[in-house]
Amino acid sequence: MGAAGVFPIFPNAVEILEELIKQESSPIRMVIMNTIREIKRIRSMEPGSGNDQFKDIGVKFWYDGSPYTGTMFLDQPYLNSELMRTGLGIQKETCGESVISKERLKRLVQKYHNAGWQIIIHGQGDRATREIIDIYESILTNSPREDHRHRIEHCALFSEEQIKRAAKLGITPSWHINHIYYYGEALRDEIVGPERANHLMQIATALKCGHRNSLHNDSPMYRAEPLKLLRTAVTRKTRKNEIIGADQTINIEEGIKALTINPAWQMFMEDKVGSLEVGKIADLVVLSENPMEINPDRLDQIQVLETYKGGRALSLSKFID
Repeated sequence: MGAAGVFPIFPNAVEILEELIKQESSPIRMVIMNTIREIKRIRSMEPGSGNDQFKDIGVKFWYDGSPYTGTMFLDQPYLNSELMRTGLGIQKETCGESVISKERLKRLVQKYHNAGWQIIIHGQGDRATREIIDIYESILTNSPREDHRHRIEHCALFSEEQIKRAAKLGITPSWHINHIYYYGEALRDEIVGPERANHLMQIATALKCGHRNSLHNDSPMYRAEPLKLLRTAVTRKTRKNEIIGADQTINIEEGIKALTINPAWQMFMEDKVGSLEVGKIADLVVLSENPMEINPDRLDQIQVLETYKGGRALSLSKFID
């Protein structure tokens, strides 16, 4: 699994997490994208430090916030709806804002790019995403680095023009797709309106532009349910079975790649995990049904029967209990 932006809740939390996960009995692997606070605190931390069990590869920054707090950074204002005014307390004509100045973020990204770190930047709104790409473009023009795999995280409003710009720069997207499943109607009817809602999470467009898409839950915001992510990406259906952005559906094969080999590639782990090939680590699951052969509406009902880590079956009940 990848952990993008670890917020320690007590001193030495990252070290304790590392010690636990490095144990042979641990049921997970973890690739960490640290905050700069943790990188500064743990002076010995370097890009790529660790091993296949627990590895530090990157730095995460936040440029804007959430659609549900009025802090997603937009070109045009949020809707002036009852939910926004009364429920969320968002004033009329609000476009959100960045959580850090563009100039300061550029200086920080430049510093950690130069030091060899992979960079992830949280970007939700269309203005936020455009300005993030501006920053990446400036830095990669001044300080080129091959195969950097820098990323934009969440990508709620990511226009086709921005997707094409990112592709040329080698910037890779990871999509917070279940915004659609959980809040699709609210986004369409009360937060950003139908036109912008139909351009949420343009995964199919990104695929056509050559991107390697990945999907994530942003836990603990949503539970870690990868097959539910697959269902949403393939059907674009909400909890109420309404479709948001029908032209952005992807097929099941591409959806599976977005949960396996593509995120492995984004984390520089594609030679180790993400597919079943001779010489790889052999992390895999056994499913109750073949996702390629069932009604896509039932993808999230598939059960995981067995989990293997490094070719060895795990008894997950002891970790859950």
